[in-house]
Amino acid sequence: MDETFTLFVRLCKEHGIIAQESIINRLRELSHGSETVLDLSNHTLTIETCAVLGKVIAHDLAVTSVLLSDCMLDEEGAKLLLAGLAENTVVRVLDLRGNNLRQVATVAIGNFLKKNQTLEALFLEWNSIGIWESSFLVFCEGLSFNSSLQHLDLNNKIDHTGAKELAIMLRNNNTLHTLDLRWNNLGLVGGRALVDALRQNTSIVKIDASGNNIPRDVMTSLENEAIHNEDKVRLSTNTYVKTKTLSKEIDFLKSENKQQLVQFLNEMELKNSQMNVCNDSNKKTINHLQETLDERKSALNALRAKLDLSETSLQLSDEKLKDQTLLLEISRKENVEISTKFENQIKQEREQRSQLENKLHYELEDTQDKMNEYRTKLIEVERKYTMQSDQVTSLKQQVAELKSEHSVVLLDYDTRMEKERKAWNEEMKSLKSTHASEVVELRSRMEEIRKSEEARNSNMRMRQDALANELSELNAKLVQERSNHDDELRLQRARLKEEEQAQASQLQEKIRSLMSENSENLKQISLSSSKLEEAHATKVATDIELDGVRRILNTVQRQLSNKDADTEEKINHGRQELNKRIEQLMHDSTQCSVLREKVTCLEKRLADQAASNKDSLQEKEKIIDHLKEQLRMTKSEMERVKEDELLRATSLQNAILSYVQGVKKSSSTSPK
Repeated sequence: MDETFTLFVRLCKEHGIIAQESIINRLRELSHGSETVLDLSNHTLTIETCAVLGKVIAHDLAVTSVLLSDCMLDEEGAKLLLAGLAENTVVRVLDLRGNNLRQVATVAIGNFLKKNQTLEALFLEWNSIGIWESSFLVFCEGLSFNSSLQHLDLNNKIDHTGAKELAIMLRNNNTLHTLDLRWNNLGLVGGRALVDALRQNTSIVKIDASGNNIPRDVMTSLENEAIHNEDKVRLSTNTYVKTKTLSKEIDFLKSENKQQLVQFLNEMELKNSQMNVCNDSNKKTINHLQETLDERKSALNALRAKLDLSETSLQLSDEKLKDQTLLLEISRKENVEISTKFENQIKQEREQRSQLENKLHYELEDTQDKMNEYRTKLIEVERKYTMQSDQVTSLKQQVAELKSEHSVVLLDYDTRMEKERKAWNEEMKSLKSTHASEVVELRSRMEEIRKSEEARNSNMRMRQDALANELSELNAKLVQERSNHDDELRLQRARLKEEEQAQASQLQEKIRSLMSENSENLKQISLSSSKLEEAHATKVATDIELDGVRRILNTVQRQLSNKDADTEEKINHGRQELNKRIEQLMHDSTQCSVLREKVTCLEKRLADQAASNKDSLQEKEKIIDHLKEQLRMTKSEMERVKEDELLRATSLQNAILSYVQGVKKSSSTSPK
């Protein structure tokens, strides 16, 4: 254990840290003794010493348990210690009780449990791990990933949400045996969550949840589930022990049986070897006797065979002559029949090929006509779109003219108001010189101005109503044109799809028929080739058998060879024509694919045009909405101007009335 002390001192010197005397003394005691427990309880540890201790523990020394209870650990120090312990594979017990660990330390413990897979007992009593939900969730995730921890002590202010996270962990963990949850704040919800988790977990043997405000029935259910798991573990251990003993007994019996089999096989091999020696000697004597008998029989059989061969050779020569003459006649007849059949088949294929060429030519002409019709339809649709765009531009011009007229009317109205204000000011000046007569004139003028203003306001309202009606009519026309255009596009798409489907089905049927005809022709060719091969085989056989009659049948063989050459030329010609026909069919299929691509291009163009039309209509609707907003703004401005004018008129009336009253008072006081 001297390694821990020397390594601690060396790292402190390298990092320039003053080592704590209490820790040095404890490490000296550990180095002189034979203990495997690093007990630093009730020793205050700084962050620097925690960092050095973490590096020391990471070296897998002979320390199996680390006790750090009531050490007043800082969260950063605990993080550094746990980082070193995560790399250790020897420590089995870790005690961190009474250190008031909080959020950062709980996250570090969770990460430590994810990495370390050798720790068996963890004591975390009297800390504050369960206060923060996010950090406690990381801690529970680390427990769920850990597969070595067996004992866990948690007294860390855990509430019902933390209990739920623990329950999720227990569903995933199958290594914990004892769980101490005393003096937390789990409550009824947390207790029920733990009960549900223990019903799925089979490793928890002991759980203590006293002092958590859990009802008695929930506590009993928890204890029952733990007892049930303990019974299961006992049964599993008993079965494991029994299976071990049985496996040992079975292995022992197997070894004994193997030994007995080996002995029996050795005895059988000895007996077989003795039997083989006897059999070999007997076989040699029997073989010698059989050889002498066979030699005598062979001599007699040779004499008999010579006699039989001489008789059969004479008979076979006569029969061969008759058979060869018959075969020659039959081969001539078959060659004539085959040549006639091939000629008829070639004529039929030529006629069918001409018919197919005519059909394909007519179909190509029909497709070209349909494509021309589609092009004319597209031109008409584009022309309609241009007409609609021209109508929209004209509507925009009308709206702009209405705006300009409205602005001109407003300017005239403002100039008139200014003139009237000036006139009112002049009249006010003249009122100072003239009294009663001018007051009557002012009243008459005010009434006339009011009438004119009311007439103007009525005219403006009429104009606004007319503009609104025109805008509503334009909107209705646009909506109708849009719906009509959409209906036309839908009808054209449906027609195009139907025509494409009909053409595709027709072309597929034609291709199928041509493929079936090709297969039939290939079958006929294969049959004819098989027949020719059979005839060639018969010819070769006759050539081999008739070596003595070649001089007589040279002329016949020449004729047959000439006929074979003619038939082979005809077959090659038929194959070439079939290949040409297949190439034409492939060319037609490529043309069909080209037509399909063109149709898809047309569909894409129609879709693009429809999208552009929709965009243009949306832009027009936006313009119309903008014009409506402008009209609404002008209406609000007109109403505001009217209100201002009414206020001014009332103020003028009040001023005139006050002036008249003052004049009356002055006139009434002057004679006095």
